[in-house]
Amino acid sequence: MQISPISRVDIALVPGTWPLPPAMRADVPRFWAEAVAANPHLWDGRVLGLSPVGNGPIIDAQGVLRAEAREDGYSSLMTWRRHGFSDFGLRHAFGCALIVSSDGALIYGVMGGDTANAGRVYPPGGSLEPRDVRPDGSIDVLNCIALELDEETGLTVAEARDGQLYAVEQGTLISLIKVLHFPETAEALVARIRVNLDAQAHRELADVVVVRGHADAVRVGAVPYAQAVAAAFEAGSLR
Repeated sequence: MQISPISRVDIALVPGTWPLPPAMRADVPRFWAEAVAANPHLWDGRVLGLSPVGNGPIIDAQGVLRAEAREDGYSSLMTWRRHGFSDFGLRHAFGCALIVSSDGALIYGVMGGDTANAGRVYPPGGSLEPRDVRPDGSIDVLNCIALELDEETGLTVAEARDGQLYAVEQGTLISLIKVLHFPETAEALVARIRVNLDAQAHRELADVVVVRGHADAVRVGAVPYAQAVAAAFEAGSLR
């Protein structure tokens, strides 16, 4: 697990779908039919996957994240996940908001039962999508993070003091985490978010939890990258 500060994001949309191995591509319709039968709330939207540019690293020594983005179905993403996110040159990238309270805690989301990630605990966020593509074809990661934060919690980036953007790399997964310092305590933020959740017709989060360090992240069952983020935050490495 590698956590790196990102100085600049340079991602451009290019034509074509994901280079799924043929056997995995052939598995998509059958797997998706089974998944929807088990959870009719699933929706096969469009998501973006990243590939390195040429033979270079996806994140260079100066902290520049440089990649090409290709669009495919959510069904392809879930089939890839079923196959253990095997490495065929693609990265699954998603943007997350690291909510930091005024009393030094993190607020993580607990995913709702109608989602594909039911019960999983991690910072509010979601996959890069076509709505994050600017008119010039570049990808606006901060737009993804801002929209996901607002949709899932009702909080907005305008309320917070900007922190650093980080990439958390775990195999073929990249979580792009923006640190956001809010002027309210953890208790106040949780109360606000829960009021917002109760008013949502189609909520993605079942609840939110307070995490003050690695032990808390483990206790609430946070996913591995979210545990690593909590440990780094506790150590003072994230700002």
